[in-house]
Amino acid sequence: MIRKTTLVALAVAAAVAALIATSPAMAITGGGPDTVHRNVGLVRFTLPEGRFRCSGTLIAPTVVLTAGHCTEGPATNVYVSFDDALQPDPLQPGISPAERTAREAHYITGTAHPDPGWTGKLSISKQHDQGVVVLSAPASTKWPGITPAPLPPVGFLDRNQGELKNETFTLVGYGVDIGAKKSQIVVQERRFTTSFLKNVQDEVVVFQINDNDSKAGGGSCFGDSGGAVFLDGYVLGDASYVNSLTCNATGSYQRDDTPYSRAFLDSFLTA
Repeated sequence: MIRKTTLVALAVAAAVAALIATSPAMAITGGGPDTVHRNVGLVRFTLPEGRFRCSGTLIAPTVVLTAGHCTEGPATNVYVSFDDALQPDPLQPGISPAERTAREAHYITGTAHPDPGWTGKLSISKQHDQGVVVLSAPASTKWPGITPAPLPPVGFLDRNQGELKNETFTLVGYGVDIGAKKSQIVVQERRFTTSFLKNVQDEVVVFQINDNDSKAGGGSCFGDSGGAVFLDGYVLGDASYVNSLTCNATGSYQRDDTPYSRAFLDSFLTA
């Protein structure tokens, strides 16, 4: 994303992994393969512009938190996988019925619900870039032992920012790496990294992106849209946008500990 001109959302086209401005979300920079955060999954979905993928976090047996720009429309043909490895799209054109069935075995279908306050524009102060996917069956029916990530208490990130800047946050998602000449390389696995806080704003929490930082591992980038940030075991929000096309500046997550966000999420958690 370009800070002074436009903010770039983190969604990735399923087939081409093309960068899409202000629409669905690339990948964790630095860090390594993740086999711990099994409640962070891959979300594939269709928008009028085409087929895309994002990341998302299981927050209830059938509820996945992801970005608003990954659910807007609402998105259709939604498939979610919690496999560690990136699984190919069951709706890829040209595959045989047998191949489609084999691929579908790695997914559960779902229904997308974008935050009604999400306008499709990253306005920072009132962007509401959150959404959920309600699964057609509990995730544990396909991934035994999977445990939903707990949400933090409301206002969790409103405490002293000086103290929070001493904390190490964990970022998790599927996405792409940035190669030569800003080429995008699809990562074939869930990945994690660590990052330090830049600041907490009313709607978003912002992290430094620097995989050469001696104190932390990197940051989030394209394809990680909807992915998780963890602290003290809580999932604090979904990856929304980055401020650099080379993923070396800052990355921002929509907070899920605000009263507004929690009211939206609770409407699904208590249904």
